[in-house]
Amino acid sequence: MKSLLIAAMTLPFAGAAIAQTTDVSTYVEADDLKVIGADGARIGEIEGVLIDSSGMPAAFVVEVEDGFLDLGDTDVVMGMDALTWDNGRYTTTMTAEEVEGLPTWDD
Repeated sequence: MKSLLIAAMTLPFAGAAIAQTTDVSTYVEADDLKVIGADGARIGEIEGVLIDSSGMPAAFVVEVEDGFLDLGDTDVVMGMDALTWDNGRYTTTMTAEEVEGLPTWDD
């Protein structure tokens, strides 16, 4: 299942920005996929994918690394269109400050 999910996540996804009212029916775990920010620094990693009621990926849950020994890490919801697959990792044009302003996810 993880292999299928990872393969599906590498396909280009079109979609509107994710609002807090997104209909999310399922959370699928996806671990250790790095996310690199606009400045080339590691922002964190993808922890999971939110699936909407029609079975389509709606957003990523990204664990933002913001603490010593991962003590202050926060999970945020990032829209599918905010990330691009590039050489074995996801990149975003968002700055660290923009990522910090995203809605949080509490699993």
